[in-house]
Amino acid sequence: MPLIQVLNASPCSTDRKRQLLAALTATYAEVMEIRADIIRVPLHKIPRENWSVAGVTLADSGQNESI
Repeated sequence: MPLIQVLNASPCSTDRKRQLLAALTATYAEVMEIRADIIRVPLHKIPRENWSVAGVTLADSGQNESI
């Protein structure tokens, strides 16, 4: 059973998450030539204050990753 883990700190809607998970699953299934129904994709939402770049949290950096 293939497992693709996604870590995300960017704000996004439920619809956008659905689109991402469906696209990841479909692409993996196509490339690996396997059935999509055996692929598992958990999406982990990481609070922006718990994710840093160069030692500065995304919450403190002012970075807008939704652009």
